[in-house]
Amino acid sequence: MLTRQSLPLNDFLSNLESFDIILMKGILVTSLEAQTLTSSTWSHVAMVVVAGDFGLPGIDPNARLIWEANTADTAIDLIYKTLKEGPQLVYLTDRIIHNYWKKFDGAYAARKLMYPRRQEMIDTLKKVVAETHDCVLPIVDGQYLELPYFLMGRFENKQSPEGTFFCSQLIAHTYQALGLMSNYYVDNSYVPADFTQDVDISLLNGAWLGKEIYLDTNTLPPQPTETSK
Repeated sequence: MLTRQSLPLNDFLSNLESFDIILMKGILVTSLEAQTLTSSTWSHVAMVVVAGDFGLPGIDPNARLIWEANTADTAIDLIYKTLKEGPQLVYLTDRIIHNYWKKFDGAYAARKLMYPRRQEMIDTLKKVVAETHDCVLPIVDGQYLELPYFLMGRFENKQSPEGTFFCSQLIAHTYQALGLMSNYYVDNSYVPADFTQDVDISLLNGAWLGKEIYLDTNTLPPQPTETSK
């Protein structure tokens, strides 16, 4: 049986533009629970940022970064130059390599945003990053509240408390600010599955997301002794 060809790492990265979607398949228990709950292969979503578009000093303009809400791990936030929890801008390669060899994730895919890129989109992204970068994950007294906040958003259309973002909420919030998603539904009403081709959110202004493009994990570098900074 023929299957879709996956792309080697270099081709996977060079194919990406700012505002494309990245999907990750977690293999930890919590990720598997999320995938089962949403009947999805994917448990994490992030958004591509080409470094040269964002204009961070001292970073290769061709580098592919991701804007994501995640734990404080070994991928260094490129704005604060340190590990941080919640919304963060990190090297995509650092995130993939670290998560794959730590056995946090087992598969990766991208979806191309089919929409003309304009300077005002970058300006809006910078504003969103400035407004949300200091937020944290929705964790209270050691309990992760993504599920109750999502259910509150999905079935009651109620906004979660300010100051926290989980992964799909941050991407929905960003796409809404860009005018690519309706503001009628609160940003915490979305899960990673909504950004997959199985569910496929309804975008605005003629925008749409292409089919999932898979990364060939056999082309990843050998397990590093220490993730690059």
